[in-house]
Amino acid sequence: MIDQPISISKVYVLLNKVLNTLIRRKFGKHYSIRLNALTFISNRSNVNYFQTSSEKITIKSLKPIHLNELLLIKEFLLFNINSALLCIDSNSHLEVSGIEIIII
Repeated sequence: MIDQPISISKVYVLLNKVLNTLIRRKFGKHYSIRLNALTFISNRSNVNYFQTSSEKITIKSLKPIHLNELLLIKEFLLFNINSALLCIDSNSHLEVSGIEIIII
């Protein structure tokens, strides 16, 4: 059986669903997150396997977010993005080194 490469858009959609589910289970249902599609795709369209990437994530919350909780969320997302990408698209895995968080 030959492994077919997964398109970047399918990886993006699946990763958004996984991260949203994980955040809601760990930190509460009042959170919603979304990866920035343009950043995600541009990091993977001209891939140089010797560099790492940084992602932009928007967090929407119905309640105020404390700084300590925001730092926990950022570490949690960074770990889970790399873990999920390794599972979803192991053939063209690119490690995410940092996250820029935008709060709405």
